[in-house]
Amino acid sequence: MPDFDVFENRWTISAALELETPLRIGGGQNAAAYSISAAPVLQTYNAQMQAYEPYIPGSSLKGVLRSTVERIIRTFNDNKSCISVSDTGAREKTPCRECISCGIFGSMKAGAKIRVRDLHLSKSSMGLYGSVKEQPHCATKYKIYDGKFNVQTRTRSLRNKRIEVADTFLRTEETVTSGICFDIQIDIDNADEKEIGLVLLALDEFNNKRINLGGGTSRGNGFADIRDIAVMKKSIDERFKISESPYDAGVLMREGKKYLKTIDSGKDPDRRDFDIYYKAHSAEKIPEGHIVALLKVTALSDFIMPGVEEETVTSGGLPVIPGSTIKGYLRHSLIDKGADANKIKEIFGFTERDSHRSRLLVSDAYSDILDDPNKIPSGSVLKMWMVFDNMTREEVHLIEDIIKKNSLVVTGKTSAKWDAAARSAKNNIVKMEFESVDIFKTSSYLAGI
Repeated sequence: MPDFDVFENRWTISAALELETPLRIGGGQNAAAYSISAAPVLQTYNAQMQAYEPYIPGSSLKGVLRSTVERIIRTFNDNKSCISVSDTGAREKTPCRECISCGIFGSMKAGAKIRVRDLHLSKSSMGLYGSVKEQPHCATKYKIYDGKFNVQTRTRSLRNKRIEVADTFLRTEETVTSGICFDIQIDIDNADEKEIGLVLLALDEFNNKRINLGGGTSRGNGFADIRDIAVMKKSIDERFKISESPYDAGVLMREGKKYLKTIDSGKDPDRRDFDIYYKAHSAEKIPEGHIVALLKVTALSDFIMPGVEEETVTSGGLPVIPGSTIKGYLRHSLIDKGADANKIKEIFGFTERDSHRSRLLVSDAYSDILDDPNKIPSGSVLKMWMVFDNMTREEVHLIEDIIKKNSLVVTGKTSAKWDAAARSAKNNIVKMEFESVDIFKTSSYLAGI
């Protein structure tokens, strides 16, 4: 249990968090002062700039860091995790109050060593016009009959005819656009090097694309990079003289990994909860477990999909293919193939009793060198991430088989300008290719330790 009666040291971690994809942290009922959006993001008033600007609550980042530290520790040894495990192997949903993550992040038994300050805009991002914008999100309504998904339809008029079309719902919500940068400051009192190392390892998971921040992560929100990390340690000697020394973040992360090596049980839990990395100890080289894939997306035609008051959806001033659009296409493809409804729900999430979020996280596809905000020209090459979060090889193959097609029309027929007679589209045809695949394995994570 941490002791705060005596000052031993204070560690300060500073860094920059740069959004790779949009961020959404809801603004709630107090947003009326600065937004008329039906789904605003959280903002605060900057008196110096005399304007409202987005920020990230320190509690949001702290929560992500805690869950990530616990997930890493639990992957190496389930019995060292914060949620206690009984002698029978049953998981008791109560904090243990004695583990290393409780020592860092606090429990009902003792306060937290760590304090994460609110993340405000970096100087480079202050005053940027359009840092917050509305994004559209369209979803098709489905019902399940005989174990299969079926599209719900509605009747509409077209050229004096009544036709049946897919029933959809469209909503818009604010996001903080990609490219925006926030400053991080984390203070940790009376900690040792392995504890600091574990916090740094959690931050590094952003760079590995294994964690996201905010809401709508399965639709591509919350991917970020952590850069410019600096670590300082303040200590006090017997003469009450305070000294301050810099520490190498890489060396501290090694200390965190050394701790993980000492507790490594060498075996995986028999479950696929999101509080572990599934099959992390397996030596089999198969696409199964927690997988982060970097994909190359080539536009085989112009890509134009209308946004809210813009000719095509943009983020950070550049046109993108939204992750929600790509994810929706993958889901529709499995439904059209008549895949089992339970498999689709397992991959894409569901809202019934004992539900869970989507196992498939799909980022926006984007390129930093596009210069026309109104379209993605034919021939453009973009990049995107696809995260398979604790998925079986069968589930991964279902998605992989769709991606490997030579050409994909990833939007609706109206945006794609579908020619029913020719059964082809004029716009929004893309090709996807896997560039790299990273499967979380304990052996590679501890390589060199």
